[in-house]
Amino acid sequence: MRRERLSTRPSPDARHDFLMELSGAPQPGVRLILRLVPDLLVPDPASVVAYLAEFSGFPNGLEALAVAILDDLNNELVPRWVEVAVESDVPLPHRVVIEDRQPTWDNPRLLGRLRPL
Repeated sequence: MRRERLSTRPSPDARHDFLMELSGAPQPGVRLILRLVPDLLVPDPASVVAYLAEFSGFPNGLEALAVAILDDLNNELVPRWVEVAVESDVPLPHRVVIEDRQPTWDNPRLLGRLRPL
């Protein structure tokens, strides 16, 4: 059901690598940063807000939340590269970062420009 909330549009130019960064709050007190290099599709930012609302009350911890979001993005967008970071300060500072990429994609110059999360 939650994947249906994600809508996409065609990439403006799939010949070029570019980085998208979106952030939001899937749950109270939880911060999310999505960074991705799209392939043929880009996410509609407004739909990401609706998608993240589906995680309200997600009971399984930050690790499971990060994996679920990664799986959904890989399924709906098939990005060249994607990184999902979720963090919370309660009950103590806790951060989970997970990434994935298409098997044949690599652009070390682009990824080398990323600022640390």
